[in-house]
Amino acid sequence: MTVQAMVPRMTEICGPGGVVSDPAELRTYECDGLTSHRAAPGLVVLPETAEQVAAVVAECARAGVPFVARGSGTGLSGGALPRTDGVLIVLSRMRRIIAIDPVSQRAIVEPGVTNLAVSTAARPYGYFYAPDPSSQVICSVGGNVA
Repeated sequence: MTVQAMVPRMTEICGPGGVVSDPAELRTYECDGLTSHRAAPGLVVLPETAEQVAAVVAECARAGVPFVARGSGTGLSGGALPRTDGVLIVLSRMRRIIAIDPVSQRAIVEPGVTNLAVSTAARPYGYFYAPDPSSQVICSVGGNVA
């Protein structure tokens, strides 16, 4: 199955505002912070829930279409570079902090939460999240993991 043939199903999953298929708009996602390598993705989806992410991944697997996860797109290692024949799953709309547990020293957050938001939520307990303090305003947990 081609990526463009997936547009109707991805629209069912993520809603009309959660799918980018226009070639001009796809160029927005052609690179992350590593701008020397560029490739426009075949399709972009912007899920808002874990269930939508799971449904998108399941649909990609069923169709044999590759996918790449992307946080805020600030990485410098090329980890979020899209594939022209694949789906780019942009996680930036998933911004909920579900829990900060100071006893177990864990934060449960969605992947679109910025590093600064995690640090701010953890501050009352004497903690901070600091994979890269200089980029906390824009970097997201999803990008840290991806």
